[in-house]
Amino acid sequence: MAQAGSGKKRKTVGLFISELENSYTQSICRGITEAAKKADVNVIFFPGKSPKAPYDYQYQHNVIYDLPNRANIDALIIASGTMINFLTDEEFKNFYTKYSPLPVVSISIPLENTPGVFIDNKVGMRKLLNHLIVDHNIKRIAYLKGPESNSEANGRFDVYKAILREHHIEYDKSLVYTGDFTKYSGVDAISELIDKRKVQFDAIAAGNDEMALSAIDELKRRGIDVPGDIAVVGFDDVESARFCTPSLSTVTQPLYQQARKALELATDLIDKKEVTDITLNTDCIIRESCGCNLSSVESVSSNKKRGISTTAFIVDTQSGVNDQQIATLFSLLYKKSISGEDITEISSNLVKLFSLKLSSELLSDNELMNWQDMITDSRSMIVQAITDGGLISQLEDLFHKLRVVLMESVMKYHSKNMSSNLSDIRGLRSVLNLLISDVYNRDGALKSIVPRIKKMGISSCYIYLYDKPQKQKLNAALNLKKPVRLIMAYGNEVNLNQCKMGKNVSAQDILNRKMFPEKRRYSLVISPLYYRDERQGFIVCEMNLPDTCVFESLVVEISCALKLTNLINSRQKIEEKLRYALEELETYNKQLDNISQTDELTGLLNRRGFLKNSRTNMSVAKRMQQDGILFFADLDGLKQINDTYGHEEGDEAIITVADILRRTFRQNDAIARLGGDEFTIFTINTSMDMLKKFESRIYSFIDQYNRRSEKPYTLSISIGAVPFDYDKDIEIEELLAQADNKLYKKKKSKKASFAMNLELVGNIKE
Repeated sequence: MAQAGSGKKRKTVGLFISELENSYTQSICRGITEAAKKADVNVIFFPGKSPKAPYDYQYQHNVIYDLPNRANIDALIIASGTMINFLTDEEFKNFYTKYSPLPVVSISIPLENTPGVFIDNKVGMRKLLNHLIVDHNIKRIAYLKGPESNSEANGRFDVYKAILREHHIEYDKSLVYTGDFTKYSGVDAISELIDKRKVQFDAIAAGNDEMALSAIDELKRRGIDVPGDIAVVGFDDVESARFCTPSLSTVTQPLYQQARKALELATDLIDKKEVTDITLNTDCIIRESCGCNLSSVESVSSNKKRGISTTAFIVDTQSGVNDQQIATLFSLLYKKSISGEDITEISSNLVKLFSLKLSSELLSDNELMNWQDMITDSRSMIVQAITDGGLISQLEDLFHKLRVVLMESVMKYHSKNMSSNLSDIRGLRSVLNLLISDVYNRDGALKSIVPRIKKMGISSCYIYLYDKPQKQKLNAALNLKKPVRLIMAYGNEVNLNQCKMGKNVSAQDILNRKMFPEKRRYSLVISPLYYRDERQGFIVCEMNLPDTCVFESLVVEISCALKLTNLINSRQKIEEKLRYALEELETYNKQLDNISQTDELTGLLNRRGFLKNSRTNMSVAKRMQQDGILFFADLDGLKQINDTYGHEEGDEAIITVADILRRTFRQNDAIARLGGDEFTIFTINTSMDMLKKFESRIYSFIDQYNRRSEKPYTLSISIGAVPFDYDKDIEIEELLAQADNKLYKKKKSKKASFAMNLELVGNIKE
């Protein structure tokens, strides 16, 4: 390694990327960060937006592309696919060739005389489009194309046209909309296709996920069901594609691996090694948005062919439990089940190992979803392969236990995230309050926020400001001649002498290596500070990517505060406007807090809001020595309502249940919709003696609704409830798990009773 003390300076690599906040760029940043840690290389992130981007004042970010040079980095990686969208080929060539003294690596788009890491767009795109045509018999497919200047966009579009030819489907140019890979394009495309061209189509294939996801949102806003009315597929497999509703069928490309390989190429170029282009494969991921089930069609079909395979779902982690052990137990469970052998011991071992695995670490969303897929697909294949009713019941009990274990792990994961997010929100509020409270003293205000932003994970920070804000218009030549002044700097290894605190320096000198740590590696991110068309300066932070939302929000807050300071310095009568701005900001923070805790469909609390409110109520109950009850309720037959009468009718049923729960319980009770058809309520100053009273009220309201609604279905819910004793040490998550278990037993009993009644009716008729 090239550390200080070895006689060699540590390598520093720059990354040009359009932004930090979307899933695509976050995957690239994660890959670069992890590869840099492994190689002991410094990284400087330049999230300068797409050059010449026409949206808002994004062009202000472009200024940071003029800062890197051989004095501050040794090589440059360009995420070219995120930056070429608003440039002609000639303009983009002029953009990247000006860095030619530096070794340059491209991610995504081939550049002249530049090595890079690329993907084979064709394989995954062909599979996805063939799936729409062959498996869903869809012929009218609209296509949302990327920019003309983007070779990847053109390659994906070529596959679209080729697939139509192969299936003897006539190409219709009225079904093609040329966008720019942004969320705005998805919305504009729907308006163009439906409102202006008035064309009919059964599916939309988008050149990237961002356009596909925004198209889905716009279709849903118009009351068009996806995939019921129109199927939608994308390309990229960003994280939000998996967790949106419906989940997005798409083409997966190894973004994380692309980034890692790109950094390896960059370090090889620094070492003057021979390098060659790297091309990685793509594949299609089938989810709900095309009309398929939640689990991957490919995984289910391939599993059926070979019995069962769990290796596709195994998460590569380092823990006390070897994942292959669990995989082996699932495989053995399948074999014993279809052969009719006793599965008691293997079931017990499987639950123990699975519990140990999930309790040993906090897994990510993707890892938890992998385990969910594993459980779901394994259950489907095993249960379908046997006919023994007793064995099926035993298996269902096993898979329920596994899901309970998984649910507890999910709650822990989201509880941790919620705690982290709340901490960040409070930190940002504190920063904003400090900046605003000392708005008459700009330098003092910036220094006062240091303890706050340190707690938010920003280990070092440098803020440079112009003496007067610089006007910058769209497409105007950038002017970096004006000097900037270092106003605030902190960090354990910040050399204040090298920083030249308070002195004017050239903007080109703000990334001077002498200012940054020499004895360890670092990851820096730089951003301009600006308000609309006024550039105020720059901020350079050392932080743990991809905690990027905090950084972006901090930049906006500092920029807005600086603008306020400038206004106050130039106008003495700003007090009234400032008061209004503070009220708006506080209202916005409250709205953000409320939105983050509220279920959009019902207006009830969501999972996050419920956990927060119920913990508060629990603390109050313990202090007041009051008992309580936690209810877990489930809307019966929601899937059948959705399948038979449509999702809008299903939504109405969910809203009705929410209204009934509001009428049943008190205003200060924590009432929430956890998702889907699941609700939960936490009441205090109540006891299990009152359970029948609550149930009676709920069922009475439901009966009233069923008599008056004239709906073709009967509304019904199942309820499980557990007591809360104020003198017992128990967490809300444990109460939820207990109530869910009670609910499961009730639903199981209800189903058994229903089946017995059907049998009695059949016997009477005979």
